[in-house]
Amino acid sequence: MNFYRPLHYVCGEYVFMTDANSFSRFSALMVQNGFNFWGTRYGDCGVSFCVSVISAERISRLASVAEIPLEIAARRGLPFVFSRYRKRYGMLLGLAVGLVLLFWSQLFAWKITVSGNIEIKTSEIERALEECGISVGCFIPRIDTVNDANRLLMNCHGLSSAALSINGTHIYLSVLERKEIPEIYSQSGFFNVVALRDGVIIDVDAANGTPEVKEGEVVYAGELLINSFIVGKNGCYRPTHARGKVYAAVSESFDIEIPLSRVTKNITGNTQTRCIYTVLGKEMPSLTGGESDYEYFDAVVTERTVKLFGFIELPIRVKQIFYSEYIPITRSLSEAEAECYAYGELDACIAEVDLELLSCESYFITDKEKGVCKLVANAVFKQDIAKEVPFEILNYSISERLESALE
Repeated sequence: MNFYRPLHYVCGEYVFMTDANSFSRFSALMVQNGFNFWGTRYGDCGVSFCVSVISAERISRLASVAEIPLEIAARRGLPFVFSRYRKRYGMLLGLAVGLVLLFWSQLFAWKITVSGNIEIKTSEIERALEECGISVGCFIPRIDTVNDANRLLMNCHGLSSAALSINGTHIYLSVLERKEIPEIYSQSGFFNVVALRDGVIIDVDAANGTPEVKEGEVVYAGELLINSFIVGKNGCYRPTHARGKVYAAVSESFDIEIPLSRVTKNITGNTQTRCIYTVLGKEMPSLTGGESDYEYFDAVVTERTVKLFGFIELPIRVKQIFYSEYIPITRSLSEAEAECYAYGELDACIAEVDLELLSCESYFITDKEKGVCKLVANAVFKQDIAKEVPFEILNYSISERLESALE
């Protein structure tokens, strides 16, 4: 690799051409006068060689004095590129404006990177950061990293620590999420554990207190499950703070109605795409504004960052909206289709309960007079029905009890 080639391109070089018979004598003259030349090539038309821009004029005079034929074959390098466009004032003005805009854009944030969050979504942190005046396109010299980080902690209560740093046009935010204080079981006071709702006992795990129910027993809401009183070493009963988990099989009923007529989508096949460009956080005006011409449509939105040469990120975001047209039509459902929809809604209802499903019994009926199908289901879930209830022990003496009894 010729390491001088980039230097020759920056400084510029002339390519001269002379005949083969005169080159040997002329090369000796150039060496005697201290001129450097390189890139000698022999061809059918003669011999070509390269010289620097500084020595080109003197080499031309030397050839004229020595009566050696010499002509310029080519001019290469940046000086000749600039001289070629020196009279194109519009291009020079555009270059100057582009350089000014490039410098001006360095004063604004191009990208924000959030790290350290696990439970809290990045979009939520970015919204809280935007309330502090920091977003893509904000003026970097106005950012106070310490004060703005403290303001972020006040806006986003799920964070316990935040650190802002700026690297060029890139803002980095490193956060730590707030950890909730673990539940502390109080040992003070006296509590019984009672049933929160009706059910069939599956398992009793008493952390403190005396269990009053066994596996397989039916209990009702409010019934005692774990007794606060426990037997001491001397056979005496003493109250305590009873607690534990009591799992029971509980029932839930679901009534789901599905109309036999339903509005569905008839896809027409017509589509259109709209693009919205955002530069430094500011949306650029467009003729369509990103809105669709269809009355009824489905939309799919994608967003990406424009990259120069595939890897240089620019502060330009492109939001692409793909619209697909449909026409709403009303059609009748068969019993099989209605049953399928009903069981789909039943699965969604069971998922909302968020408990372990033990069993589910259901039956499906059709009421053609009302134009509906009905799904009736009875599901059995496993649930912790333990509920701690406080109580007080009144300290009455025996004489006070006798006096109240005689009265």
